[in-house]
Amino acid sequence: MRIALVGATGYGGSEALRLLRARTDIELVWVGSDRLAGRKVGDELPQFGTSHIGELRFSPLAELRLMQDIDIVLLALPHGEARIWAPQLLARGLRVIDFSGDYRLPDAMYAQWYGKELPEDRVAQSAVYGLPELYREEIRTASLVANPGCYATCAELALLPLVEAGLVDDSRLVIDAKSGVSGAGKAPSSGTHFVEVQESVRAYKVGAHQHTPEIEQVLADGRRRRRGQRANEGVGEEITTREVRVMLTTQLLPIKRGIYVTAYASLGTTMSGQELQEVYRERYDREPFVQVLQPGVIPEIRYTVGTNLCQIGVHVDQRTQTALVMATIDNLGKGAAGQALQNLNLMMGLPEDTGLRIEPWV
Repeated sequence: MRIALVGATGYGGSEALRLLRARTDIELVWVGSDRLAGRKVGDELPQFGTSHIGELRFSPLAELRLMQDIDIVLLALPHGEARIWAPQLLARGLRVIDFSGDYRLPDAMYAQWYGKELPEDRVAQSAVYGLPELYREEIRTASLVANPGCYATCAELALLPLVEAGLVDDSRLVIDAKSGVSGAGKAPSSGTHFVEVQESVRAYKVGAHQHTPEIEQVLADGRRRRRGQRANEGVGEEITTREVRVMLTTQLLPIKRGIYVTAYASLGTTMSGQELQEVYRERYDREPFVQVLQPGVIPEIRYTVGTNLCQIGVHVDQRTQTALVMATIDNLGKGAAGQALQNLNLMMGLPEDTGLRIEPWV
């Protein structure tokens, strides 16, 4: 399998290089960067200096139009730029995995939450949302995969079992989410440099984070799919037209990488912690990268950093009959490059966990 990577020097792109480094079933044949064209990857990213990846030279993006014999292109570009390249690549019969938010939302919703318009794109309707735990079969045959956002991935995996099973009031879901600074991207800003972040925690994009509608539409689709499945099985249940609504508050932690989500949902029926545990175990029992922890075990960021894992702990507050779900991922792993390569494995018919069984950096 031959692949190309555009945007290798960003945090997500660099993580993709790290995960690709040890693989012998994938040949990375092209790395694109206008700014670094002609330079060796190992000169810009010294961690790859002793590997075959380090010997590759960056090429100007215009040359991507001329590349032959490529199977999949990974686009690790800033928001808005994938819309320039994806239609051209798809027209040549290539398959594309986009790391950005360009294909995650309907265009009108994107403009509302990202604060800018996207160019019209005839291929947008064909994009498949790249959360394997919900869209595995669609991803296998997709030509264009929209890799999920990092907060969205963690929050969706935390809440899907509750929403699918109809156990909670999904019109009032509360998500407290915290991220390492790499989640803000590599471009420097006054709010992300060392002095501003170290020894402090602050909320940002309060009430306006762009992953909010992404989480809502995926949870709503999970609910719809589960109810359709139950109807096909002859199991009747009340149909609701209530919209899924989440209140997402994001906060910046003084760490490099990792996401911690604590989600709260009001239960619609009396439930024990053991019963809730069984709901999650049944939902994720066969998922290679979702680990439901033992009762009483609380997930920690350090046990998922460097991996493609999502670890989940659940608890029921008996006084208020509230489900409390805690989940952790690496924002550059399961929240970006790891999930992209999980999707790539599915698209190419490979075992889903190929190259992704990695121990955490404890």
